[in-house]
Amino acid sequence: MVQLQENLDLFDGLGADLYAISTDTPDNSKRLKEAGAFTFTFLSDNTFEVLEHVEMRNGDLSYRGISILDKDGNHIYHQVNDLWGDQIEATKNIIFEQVEKIEN
Repeated sequence: MVQLQENLDLFDGLGADLYAISTDTPDNSKRLKEAGAFTFTFLSDNTFEVLEHVEMRNGDLSYRGISILDKDGNHIYHQVNDLWGDQIEATKNIIFEQVEKIEN
């Protein structure tokens, strides 16, 4: 998530919102967001409702990676990738490509 925060400018002009989602409790997510001085939104999904919807549930955990929903909340794309942050340029390209498909 640090890589995302440090490279938020890569997503300027995306026309979409970026979120971090985890199975942490809301209090833990809030503490992590504040401790890291993250400026994007953190979501807690300890019931796995969203993670199941975007096919990112991994048993009692979540996969690391990216998911894309359209403006109506329909699942469009996901990619399990532990290195999405280390590969932030490639991640950005995938996200922009997928969002462009939604818009066209």
